[in-house]
Amino acid sequence: MLERESRTCWFAAGLLTGAITAGLCAWLGGQRARNASGLAGTLAEADADRADEAGHAPAGPARSMAASHATDGGSDMFEYRGFVVHLFWQALAPERYRAWCDIWESGAVVQEAGGPPATFLSAGEARLAAGAWARHWVQNNG
Repeated sequence: MLERESRTCWFAAGLLTGAITAGLCAWLGGQRARNASGLAGTLAEADADRADEAGHAPAGPARSMAASHATDGGSDMFEYRGFVVHLFWQALAPERYRAWCDIWESGAVVQEAGGPPATFLSAGEARLAAGAWARHWVQNNG
């Protein structure tokens, strides 16, 4: 009896630790996003002020490193022909993204970390390429 209660206690402690960690990560992510958007706005205002001082209009919209890496990566999920596809993408550098996917069937992984062996200019392009790769895999192996 003592052994079962001990396992239950450890399970509850693990759940609590996971919930605290998730909350902390969400809070830190929100702080980072607010700081990045504030930095991008500050840089755009500084460029506009410098352009006014020089007597001409700014060349175009200001683009900062903080703004380009506001989303370092992401994930998505969709169902296709009975398979569940988990897409992932990640920023490698400014305007350079890679993507991969995991394909699940009946609660088990059937293809892990597959995807196009290329890099892309935007997160959207990387996401679409990984989705197309996953559909092609399902059509040929499903």
